[in-house]
Amino acid sequence: MSHLRLMLMSIASGALLCGFVGALIGAIAGSGTSILLPGLGLVISGSLALGIVFGLIGMVLGSMLGLLIAAIIILIRRRTYP
Repeated sequence: MSHLRLMLMSIASGALLCGFVGALIGAIAGSGTSILLPGLGLVISGSLALGIVFGLIGMVLGSMLGLLIAAIIILIRRRTYP
């Protein structure tokens, strides 16, 4: 496995895992609440809004964590992958 492939796989898996966990935590934390947007005339479920926000934050942080782990693996092993 090349360095680029290892880094891309680490980024994708970190974003997927942490994004899912963040969305789940946001949905649980926002249960029973709602967000009012009077200018637009909208009422949004708090669990939906927090699930989206926490999911996006989890995806960004998970991809950075995956990239960091891949960089550490590449620096420690110092060899190319087939």
